[in-house]
Parts: sequence; structure tokens; C-alpha cells
Amino acid sequence: MSTGVQTASVSSSRILSLLDDLPPESVTLVEQIVRVLREQARRGQPVGVISAPEERPPYRYPTIAVPPSSLDGWLNLVPAGYEGDALADTEALYDEV
Repeated sequence: MSTGVQTASVSSSRILSLLDDLPPESVTLVEQIVRVLREQARRGQPVGVISAPEERPPYRYPTIAVPPSSLDGWLNLVPAGYEGDALADTEALYDEV
């Protein structure tokens, strides 16, 4: 027996054993997948496994660590003693519309 035939035989037996473990409703889905793969192979389209995407960092942009003291500059932007009512300001904003 040639190596290619042996490999196909081993793969077929592995697949059949996996199919035996599936519930009957899943076999229909597997059949559809196999039909799609067969059609792609017939058309000469590449068939392969898509690997999982690379782990991406949580941020898309580089972050630069800055000391908390850098926030002190923002305090100068707010007038001293500012007391506001966020709810009243928001209502007033929507009442103008």
C-alpha cells in the first residue's frame, strides 16, 4: 500500500470515529461542510485551516506612561470654587433645543 493511500485510510478512520460520537443532527452540518470542501477542491480553490488570529494588545495606539503630577495642569483650567449642577446644566442644554 502506498503512503498516500495509508494516510487517507488513517484519516478516514479517524474522521469516521469522530462522526460516530456526534449527535445525529450534527451529521447534517458535517455533510454540508464536506460538500463545500469538495466543491472548492473541484474548482481548484485552496482549502486550508485558518489559524487563530494573533493576540493583539488591548490598545491600538501606543500608550505613554506619564506621572500623576501631569494632571496638575488641568486643575488650572477649572476656575477656583466652581460649583456646578451637572443635571441642571444638562436639562438646560436640552431645553434650548
